[in-house]
Amino acid sequence: MPTPSGTLLPLGRPWSASALGGGTALYAGISFRLRAVDFNARAHVAADALDPAWPIGYDDLRPYYDLVERRIGVARTTGADPLEPPGQPAVMPAHPFSTQGRLIAEAAQRIGLRPFPAPLAINSVPYAGRPACVRCGPCNEHVCPTGARADAASLLARRPPPAGALRIEHGAKALRIVLRNRHRAGWVEWLDLRTRTRHVTRVRRVVLGANAVQSAALLLRSAQPGAPDGLGNSTGMVGRGLSFKISGYVSGTAAVYVPFPDGPARDQGGPFCTVVLGDHYLDADAPSGLGGLLYEASGDDRAVRDGRIRLRVHFLAADQPMRDNRVRLSRERGPLNLPRIVLEYATHPLDKRRLGYLSRRASEVLAKAGVDDIAYEDSHYQFGSRHLHGGCRAGVDPAESVVDPWGRVHDLDNVHVVDGGYFPYSGGVNPTLTIQANALRIARRIVAESGSGGAAPPGPACTG
Repeated sequence: MPTPSGTLLPLGRPWSASALGGGTALYAGISFRLRAVDFNARAHVAADALDPAWPIGYDDLRPYYDLVERRIGVARTTGADPLEPPGQPAVMPAHPFSTQGRLIAEAAQRIGLRPFPAPLAINSVPYAGRPACVRCGPCNEHVCPTGARADAASLLARRPPPAGALRIEHGAKALRIVLRNRHRAGWVEWLDLRTRTRHVTRVRRVVLGANAVQSAALLLRSAQPGAPDGLGNSTGMVGRGLSFKISGYVSGTAAVYVPFPDGPARDQGGPFCTVVLGDHYLDADAPSGLGGLLYEASGDDRAVRDGRIRLRVHFLAADQPMRDNRVRLSRERGPLNLPRIVLEYATHPLDKRRLGYLSRRASEVLAKAGVDDIAYEDSHYQFGSRHLHGGCRAGVDPAESVVDPWGRVHDLDNVHVVDGGYFPYSGGVNPTLTIQANALRIARRIVAESGSGGAAPPGPACTG
C-alpha cells in the first residue's frame, strides 16, 4: 500500500485464500442476506461517494438466496433478526449461544436491544449428508475437520458435475486473458506453479471469481492492443470503488459465577460467532443514519480464570464506495515476474465517525455485561480485510461501472465477474451468501445463453 508520499510499503493483506473452495475453506460461516437498504443506500452515503445503488434488487436475488441456503444448509432462527428480509423458513435450527454469546445477549437485552442467533453455514444438526458441529474450535481461519461447515470444495465433491464437464488445475495462476477480437476473449494464459510451465487454454467464456482484488488485477494485467489500459477498462473504472468495510473490536473480562468454575468453559469450542445485534444497522443517531452490526467474536481462549471470562464484540459496517479507493498495478514486479498489486485505500471522514459510534455502542454492551477493563482492538481493515468488494462494480452506466447487471464486462461479450468485485456497495453484513447467490443467478443466465452448441472444450478452473 502507498504512503501519503507515494512510497509503496508491503502492508496490504487482503484475505486471498489460494485454495480450492477459496475463502469458504477458512471462513467463520456467517451467512447473512443483504438488507433492503444495502441495495440502495443513496440516502446514507457521502456526497463525494460513487453511486451505491445496485442494478438489481433483493427480489432478483431472493430465489437464489433460498436455493443456496438449501444447498449448503444455514442454521438460523426464522424471524429472529429484526431486519431479516423475506425468504424461506430456516432449513435447520440456529446454534445455541456460547457462554460468551449468552452473556453478551443478556447484557444487550438489559439495555433494550434485540439479540438473535447468528445465521451460520455450519450444521447444528446433521444435514445434507454432513454431520452436526461437534464444537471443536472457533472455525474462523481453521479448516473444519468434520465437514459440518459448508465449504465450496466439499459441496462440489458431494454433488459432482457430469464427467468431463469440469477440469480443475491445482496450483495454477491465471496470468492474463487474451482477446480473440476487440469484444471477445479467446484464450487464458496461466502458469503451473509447481512446474513453472506456462499454458494457453482456448475459451468460450471467462468467469472471474478470484475475489475483488485478484479479479481486478487480472483484468488490469490483461492490457494488450485493443485494450491498452486493461480489459474492461475503457472508462478507467477497473479496480475503483474498492471497499473493505469498516470494523473493529472491543473486549475485556467479566466476572462469572456458578455454574462457571475456573477452567475451560463448558463450550470451549464452537462457532466464532453465535449472537448478533442489528439494532444499530438503521439508526437515526448514527452518522448518516446507517450504522452496522455488532456480534460476538470469540477466539480460541474461552477459559474462566480467577472467576472471569473474556468477552469480545466485533462491530462492522459498510464503507463509502470511493473512486480513489482502488486496485492498481505497480511498475515493480514480484516473484512470478508479474506487476505487484497496489491497494490504495483511505477511510472517509464519515466512516471514521460511524466507526466511533459503533465502538461506543459495543462498549455499552460490554459494560452492561460487567466488563470493567474494556479495550479497543484495531482490525486493520484499511490494509485489506476479509470482506473484499468493488473493483469490478456493477451498473448500467459503463462510465461508472465495469460490469452490467448480469456480471458481464461492459466492453466484452464473454467475460463475467461473479465475486465480491461485483458489489457497487458493500452492505453492512458478511458478503459470502450474497456472492454465492449472485454467482448462481449469473451462472444460470450464462447457461441459458450458451445453449449446447459450439462449445469449446472445458477449460480449467485455476486455483492457487
